[in-house]
Amino acid sequence: MLRKMATTIRALPESDTIELLDSVAQELRQGYEELAISAERELSGRHFIFSRYGRELYPYFEEVDAAVVPGCIFPIKEGRLVASVDSSCVLVGETSDGALYAARAAVGISYEGMVRRFVRLGPVLIYVSRSGVTGIRAEVTSLELDALISDHSVAERAIRNKIERRVIESLLSSKEEVVVMADGSLKHPFGQFSGSLPSPRARNNCLIGFSKSSNLILSEGAVGSLSRARGATYHVLDEGPVITLLAKFCTDGLVFRLDLVNSKEEVRETLGRVLWNDAFPAGYPESLKLAHHLSVFTKADGEAIKALVTRRFRLGGFNGGA
Repeated sequence: MLRKMATTIRALPESDTIELLDSVAQELRQGYEELAISAERELSGRHFIFSRYGRELYPYFEEVDAAVVPGCIFPIKEGRLVASVDSSCVLVGETSDGALYAARAAVGISYEGMVRRFVRLGPVLIYVSRSGVTGIRAEVTSLELDALISDHSVAERAIRNKIERRVIESLLSSKEEVVVMADGSLKHPFGQFSGSLPSPRARNNCLIGFSKSSNLILSEGAVGSLSRARGATYHVLDEGPVITLLAKFCTDGLVFRLDLVNSKEEVRETLGRVLWNDAFPAGYPESLKLAHHLSVFTKADGEAIKALVTRRFRLGGFNGGA
């Protein structure tokens, strides 16, 4: 095989294409040499968190803000449900008019330091076309519909947001006191609550957005201060209808950004209830980890959904298609 490839390459007509690529390679090599000089100065001896290729990075900063005095989180030893929500959406296939998606949501429920139950919702099928969105209740403007049709990633995010919001609103409507946790920032411009925030039914029900992405951190110095503090700690960054704070839930845990809504209690009390009722084996809530695990689609799930819609809707494929 290699011999055939070499023969084929030698048989190419004369061209300056290879020489042009050589010049690009030389530029890249020079760029690396410049980077190496800079990296010796900027990276040598630093703590480093490696990318997980496509997944979000956890925040870590070495700078310490001496003015930041982290507050301690003490467990409030009273049982209260902690319900964590996550969802996922995948493209199933396309027609000449639109695209079919599958979505799923999951809820992990913790109580008194242990995950007690989980609920899986879906998969559901959603079809997006010029006629609108079918499969979920979603009112969209013509401009929004254009965006959904033109970009699959935008459509997937919008579908996830709609489903997550519906699940969260349902949980917050409970007469029982519950802390609902959502994966991601409540202030994200493209998040599930970019328009308005839901109103909990019970007085002490509250919603927490739990962000692990390093690019959502607002204060590097505060992160550094919390990272070095012992035990579970927090620091409020922004007061208002949505309280934004940094928190870690164990000494060796990572620092996360939290957005807190409708807590009638002091911030430290709400965090203390979460600390007591959820589990944090690596500083991350076990209920949210479980919700994420149960919401994702495996390759086998994808193949099963394709087989189902093919039979159910008598779909025809393209010759040579996957």
